[in-house]
Amino acid sequence: MKVIFACTLFFSLLFSAACERVVTPDEYFAIAKRVAAKIQREADERIRREAAGEPDITYSPEQLRNAEGDVAALADNLKRASDGGHTLATYFLANLQDNPMFSERTRKETCGLYQKAMDQGLLAAAIGYYHLCDKAYERFELHNADHLKLLQSLEQMLRKPDVHSDAYPLAAKHSLCFLDDAEPLPQQGRMAAIRARAVALVLTEEQYRAEANYILALTRVNANDRPDRQNIVYLDEAEALGCNDFHGLGAMMRNAVNASSKQ
Repeated sequence: MKVIFACTLFFSLLFSAACERVVTPDEYFAIAKRVAAKIQREADERIRREAAGEPDITYSPEQLRNAEGDVAALADNLKRASDGGHTLATYFLANLQDNPMFSERTRKETCGLYQKAMDQGLLAAAIGYYHLCDKAYERFELHNADHLKLLQSLEQMLRKPDVHSDAYPLAAKHSLCFLDDAEPLPQQGRMAAIRARAVALVLTEEQYRAEANYILALTRVNANDRPDRQNIVYLDEAEALGCNDFHGLGAMMRNAVNASSKQ
């Protein structure tokens, strides 16, 4: 009798698994978009309350639990879509995890996500990878293999339209060309300022191309460890695409190349 029951249970579970509909990566991504829209609506309401001068807009414990649950649901559905090969889900998951307050382990995982989306042809992911993951350049290791590989990827991506052109504009976490990170947030209207900053970081494909050219202009060196005329070509292209040289780095680059050419 036990054997018959065990067999019946096994075949019942097998039939149930066979009949269960598989959720596609696109469907997981659609769920994630709905959760993100809910989070955005709640953020908009808090900004409205701040602008109206309401004295207390802090989260209650219940609201905090709900907000944390929404973020967890967003991350879970993005991960499921990403695991199924959805490029945009991979990028948005990386964007969600791209936070300096997170652990080194999370940073490495996020770099892997940016790399995955970059390998699938998304230029925005290459820009995200540069800001979070290109630590060799920060150490002035300009001939580091990983740094050179990133520059090569940027050069290759700039030679053709992004295969994900229809997905733009896309949110970035940082921008060299279109947002001055040195600008402090105001104490009054802080949430509205954070939102304005986020809106400024929603970039078109053309703006991401400006970013890529600017990165190449500033971080590429020749075999003699110096910038050359090719750096100026990249700089000219970045500026033609609307890149703002907030801190005068482009002017410094031009001066360095001109001085080098006269030696």
